[in-house]
Amino acid sequence: MLSSVDANLKDNDDPSCSHLWARHECGYLGINQELCLQRQCCWSPALAPVPWCFEKKNEEYACKAEVVTRRDCGWTGISAKECYDRNCCWDSTPNSLNSPFCFLRQQSCKGYAVDFSEQSKTGLILYLKLQGTCQRYGEDSPRLSVHVDFETEHRIRIRIIDPESNRYEIPSSVLPNPKLSAKLGFGYLENLAYRFDYTKNPFTFSVIRNETGEKIFDSNVMGMDTLVYESDYLEISTTLPEAPDDTHLYGLGEVATGFRRDTRGTRQAIWARDAATPLDENLYGSHPFHMEMRRSTSTTGTTVQPSVAAHGVFLRSSNGMDVILSPGKLTYKVIGGILDFSLFLGPSPTQVLDQYTELIGRPHMPPAWALGFHQSRYGYKNIEAVEDMIRRYHDENLPLDGIWLDIDYMEQYRDFTYDDLRFPKSRIKQLATDLANMKQNMILIVDPGIAVAPGYEPYETGMREKVFLMRSDHNGYPMQPAEGRVWPGQTYFPDFLNQNETWHYWEHHLSQMRKDLGENVYPWIDMNEPSSFCSGECTNAVNTRPESNMQHHEMQTRRIRYSINNAGREAPLDEHTLDQSTIHKNGIPFSNTHNLYGHLEAMATHQALSNIKPEQRPFILTRSSFAGTGVYAAHWTGDNWSEWNHLHLSISGTLSFGLFGIPFTGADICGFNGNTTEELCLRWHQLGALYPFSRNHNDIHAKDQEPYNWPQTVLPATRQALNIRYSLLPYFYTKFELAHRTGQPVWQPLFFEYPEDTLSWDIDRQFLLGDGIMVSPALNAGQIQVKAYFPGDGRWFDLWTHECLIEHERHHLGRLHRSSEHSDKDRLHRYRYLPANAKRDPIPMSLAGGHVVPIQKPRLTVAETRMQPISLIIGLDQDGNAKGEMFVDDGESASKVAPSVKISWEVRSGAILISHVVATPGAGQLRHGDRIDKVTILGLNFDRIGGEQENLPSEDLERLKTHIPTRHNKDNAKEPLMDTTSSRESQHLFNLNSFSMTLVPSVSQQYGRAKRKSIVRSLNVNGIEVPVSPVSLPKDSLKGLAWEVNEALGYMTLTGLNLSLIRPWAVRWTLE
Repeated sequence: MLSSVDANLKDNDDPSCSHLWARHECGYLGINQELCLQRQCCWSPALAPVPWCFEKKNEEYACKAEVVTRRDCGWTGISAKECYDRNCCWDSTPNSLNSPFCFLRQQSCKGYAVDFSEQSKTGLILYLKLQGTCQRYGEDSPRLSVHVDFETEHRIRIRIIDPESNRYEIPSSVLPNPKLSAKLGFGYLENLAYRFDYTKNPFTFSVIRNETGEKIFDSNVMGMDTLVYESDYLEISTTLPEAPDDTHLYGLGEVATGFRRDTRGTRQAIWARDAATPLDENLYGSHPFHMEMRRSTSTTGTTVQPSVAAHGVFLRSSNGMDVILSPGKLTYKVIGGILDFSLFLGPSPTQVLDQYTELIGRPHMPPAWALGFHQSRYGYKNIEAVEDMIRRYHDENLPLDGIWLDIDYMEQYRDFTYDDLRFPKSRIKQLATDLANMKQNMILIVDPGIAVAPGYEPYETGMREKVFLMRSDHNGYPMQPAEGRVWPGQTYFPDFLNQNETWHYWEHHLSQMRKDLGENVYPWIDMNEPSSFCSGECTNAVNTRPESNMQHHEMQTRRIRYSINNAGREAPLDEHTLDQSTIHKNGIPFSNTHNLYGHLEAMATHQALSNIKPEQRPFILTRSSFAGTGVYAAHWTGDNWSEWNHLHLSISGTLSFGLFGIPFTGADICGFNGNTTEELCLRWHQLGALYPFSRNHNDIHAKDQEPYNWPQTVLPATRQALNIRYSLLPYFYTKFELAHRTGQPVWQPLFFEYPEDTLSWDIDRQFLLGDGIMVSPALNAGQIQVKAYFPGDGRWFDLWTHECLIEHERHHLGRLHRSSEHSDKDRLHRYRYLPANAKRDPIPMSLAGGHVVPIQKPRLTVAETRMQPISLIIGLDQDGNAKGEMFVDDGESASKVAPSVKISWEVRSGAILISHVVATPGAGQLRHGDRIDKVTILGLNFDRIGGEQENLPSEDLERLKTHIPTRHNKDNAKEPLMDTTSSRESQHLFNLNSFSMTLVPSVSQQYGRAKRKSIVRSLNVNGIEVPVSPVSLPKDSLKGLAWEVNEALGYMTLTGLNLSLIRPWAVRWTLE
């Protein structure tokens, strides 16, 4: 069979190239055959004075206006005259896609046609045939097959391959292939949430949501090639809503930008890159996944209803690519591999992530201690400086669970070594032991680059066991290890795709680190894009490749290759990373797997820790990531800057990684690069204390930014913020367990819970912590209040003062949703200004009606906090109902059958609180606070006092009588759940005593209202009536029980309950 190039070389095989005379010039003086064919032109050397490179007959070669389609015809700095001399098009209008000003005239590719089709066990197979050479950037594949698999009711896979070529695909050992829910059978298609349609010539396809008839993926895009499938270049597009304002698309990373992607013009390169978080450029991780929210309509009978729905799209490819967003379309341009799409029909955002993480792997369940606060920096001069930091945290009453050591601890920055003068191994080991005694942990940085140093054991072992990536010759055969340069100098890099020798090598050295230092020492894997201080292959002398872009003379003879928008300027792919001639042991080119390197290292590290101590959950922090990395590791957003806009971008980054299946993510608090300011660091600690992964970290060249460096301002504010975090640990831990089961992120954009509130689709300055708490941080210098939007149509309460901020409204959201031209004016009543004065106010946090939040009294470590009694904060919805849950296990076991308890609470009609418990064997032996001491119920409707109240069924009352609580503490003195002052700090600028996790003594003065006590008419605990008296309590087993009602703010507090956490119970009350 002739290749597409061979076909073009034979004039007589293509009638449009058979003419000798009347040829129209298609090239320029000196053009060669390869460049001519790439212009989709004819090539025929002739003795006659006619062009050798000429246009095909009856074909139009146009200077297309569509910026996305441009192919470069020049070089950096080319002029308009030089461009025209090359018979090319010129348009110097600035564009946001970094598209060339000088570009080729071209005709549309004719694409492929369906030759025939057949049904498969799981769907459909289409066989395609090329309809005419395209050669945008290489040789066309003459035949393709399209495998359409109806994998589940809500997930469809469309895999386009070249059956005649062994093209690279992500190995199943790296990213497991999906499991199918069922094979096609009778009635199966009727249950699908989608259908697959296609056109035969040219081949295009669409995936349609059955409920609405909307095409969520449609490759028939006006002005774009339908399908390009070449040796080193793949292109396909899909439609988006025509107006950019109507397109709400999220994901595609890693990048520092707003949460909602700009569809007016974004060219997102996906190529792992070490860069200090420049805006709108590709960064450390590679995630070709996006979620989109769309408005639509659905029809039930004759009724047409407006609706909203989410869907997700994942391109299963680790090759470099651009994903280009422009009005009305999204275009994939991929440099290698295959096209392998999975689409997720949702229809809710949380269902999309459930379906996505079912495919790529569920996020890991972190050990409980890792949810605490972490302190790190690059630049601790010696072990004494670290010890002093730990001491200061303790003396200032600041919670701390993770102590981090950057490369300072190493000898000559070499992995698995210790500086004998500044960080002796014996001193690090003693510190790790001391930390273990205090239930704290140590995390050490480990970079992948192994120093090329004879006598250095990891180097000698690696060479002997042949575990390093190799450099290949021009025939693809390995020659010697691929060489880079990082902190220790010249380095080789482990081949983590080799899951035998390399993984054993890695485990050996991590195991030795544990033996040297202790079992509470964990790895932090950095620089794993992989990063190199030179570009491509380098030696001690110089790089082997210059940094400059392709020059003028090169453009005269080299075939045009597609350059992805690396670094926002089409930088070479080996810029500050390994040479693209690098190969793996199994012969796979590194150019195909570059984006997987950090993911592979996370896999190897996770496996190593699991083998070293199988019963213990691993903890790993990685910088580079890929789809599925959340199964193995946490992530931080890299080398951010101590600037206000990066404080805001940390919200976008954390929300985006929730979409990517890595909910355990955070940013460096106060910023890594540059010097922070007092106010910025204060605000960053307030927000960062709520990151899923919470760590203060900065650069060696920046000034100290531990919170105690500002004793009158940042210190008390940080103490307050960390006490909030530690008090919410039961809530955090429960949300992480939910993420582990379903992929639902810990941080969520507002529209995850309120998708029908379309105004929430644009908000990334507020977020949801779990599904019940909304956080509205101050993100600007000098800010004293926050304008917060309250999504939905339900109640919202201040989490700490308990004031009802927004009351329930009926039907308004429906009117908003039906309006096609709604604006903020329609929802002005859903905004509130919340106090956010840095001198006194905590970060604004609001509780949604209908939710129950468990909290504990904060201590200085997670382990201490977990032993404290539980309190509940309950926000009732408009009907007096609320639900919540809590998950408890030992916080460290890796076993899926380890003892655990799931507690759920339910309030009915504002009058009954019921606890349901599901426990596994051994749950009663868990070391965890097991008593519920206090319940605060917000949103009581005093207009209904004395009205209808729901009664607990009699059989439930009898069952619960066997679980009458007993009180262990005779002293029932009230004690705030938040210790807001330090023994060393009695005077400061913050009135922190006005903020408490319990009743706020000054709240009546704050709102100018009086509190009324003892208006509880009846109280029943587990079927036992408690005598109610305004004077004293009865002396029985319920001694110490007290209640307080604040009618002005509409809440009631019960204290001294002493109820069991792990046994069912019920509390019923009536008010007067």
